[in-house]
Amino acid sequence: MLAGRYSLEQELGRSGTGTSWSATDTVLDRRVVVKLINPDLARDPAFAERLELELRMVALATHRGLARLLDTGRDDGIAFVVREHVEGDSARTVMALDGDVPVERGAGLVRGALEALAAAHEAGVLHLDLKPENVIECTDGTIRVCDLGFGEAVVRSMPPHEATRILQPAPMAPEAAAGTTPDVRTDVWAAGALLYELLTGRAPTAEDASPRNHRPDVTRKLDDVVSRALSPEPNDRFADAVEFGAALRDAAGPAMERAAAPARRSGLEETAVVAPVPPPPRSSMFRTWFAVPLLVVVIAASALGAGLWLGKLQLGGPVGIRFGPTEESPGPATRVIRFVSVAPMDPAPGDGHENDSGMPLVADGDPLTVWKSENYFDGRLNKPGVGMLFDLGSPQTVTGFRLQTPYPGYRFTVVVGDDPTAMVGAASATFTATADMRESIEPATGQYVLLWITTVVPTDDGNRAEVGEFRVVEPA
Repeated sequence: MLAGRYSLEQELGRSGTGTSWSATDTVLDRRVVVKLINPDLARDPAFAERLELELRMVALATHRGLARLLDTGRDDGIAFVVREHVEGDSARTVMALDGDVPVERGAGLVRGALEALAAAHEAGVLHLDLKPENVIECTDGTIRVCDLGFGEAVVRSMPPHEATRILQPAPMAPEAAAGTTPDVRTDVWAAGALLYELLTGRAPTAEDASPRNHRPDVTRKLDDVVSRALSPEPNDRFADAVEFGAALRDAAGPAMERAAAPARRSGLEETAVVAPVPPPPRSSMFRTWFAVPLLVVVIAASALGAGLWLGKLQLGGPVGIRFGPTEESPGPATRVIRFVSVAPMDPAPGDGHENDSGMPLVADGDPLTVWKSENYFDGRLNKPGVGMLFDLGSPQTVTGFRLQTPYPGYRFTVVVGDDPTAMVGAASATFTATADMRESIEPATGQYVLLWITTVVPTDDGNRAEVGEFRVVEPA
């Protein structure tokens, strides 16, 4: 029994960062996976500090394709991390059971992993340890990515040769092995390496990044996609996981979407038994004609969902959906800066607090969880402003932000600097909140970002300012 709560039952696997166990959370009566961190790593102050930071960011990354972080702690000197149990087979098991993985299935598995990675990158989290053991093909058809946080903690806290030793046998991108600062393209390389291994049964090498050399049924188009992802120079790869996923879908075609994993049970891997699929019913003219409008509805719903996710569409307007703001050009590449902490800013004549407990909700990855200011009954702040101070951990150059709110219309500024007190009175451009806005600001460098709100608006329960999500970006 660990921490008086987690009953360890069966070892799932070992790696340089620790040992994973299937376990039962006896408090909530649910299956979980507990990772016991390698004792040598846990005693390393640099690694422990970095892992704590990474896991805080992982907790903010919410996506169906990311295995949820549930708990962390220590028990009698043993450091551990708890995540949700995922029913399915790892990519390693898929290769072991199937031998030559069908091209469409391998491409679909990696594309699902890329969708999860894109969400992690949006939250400012790199994986840096994407190996077959950490990608699960679930029995419900989804792809889940596990073990976020450990790879980045290793790479960023120790010399390259030591990081390589710990993360082996997973292949590492050239820049990671050389000790160059990694970015999202490092995970792009790892996803390319995963697809190469799924298709060929072996890891790529610097001399051979072409799966078609070993497997003639890999099309030239797909071969080009894999080779580009594995380019030794990061600038020659896909810019991010989204671009790689789109290219993969285009290269593999519709068959990738139809590829399905057979039900099975596979020893120590996380698995589940799936009921056999019943045979398809006999076709009829009625079913055939009925399928046409149904297909139209499905396609339309998918398009709306994609439009809402990408920001091309928004909720609202006379029919419930409207076009989002038009972008003239994609602009320079950016990446999200991770927040170390967020704290209230309510200087005199305020009391120093402003619904402090809700502050973390503005950076939890879910725009439906909302921080609310206090209720200003007469609709006026009656003071210069109120806001929140985001700590970036070290000086960073900020070039823009994204803000989401259920009640637009209030006014605010975004200030970057190193002196929070001086930032309150600093001159800065004023914005009017919209439901989902992305704005550039004059590049500014500092350890802190102040979101300073100067007006409130009527809401369902008073006159307030509400923030669902707030993110800042730096040049990629």
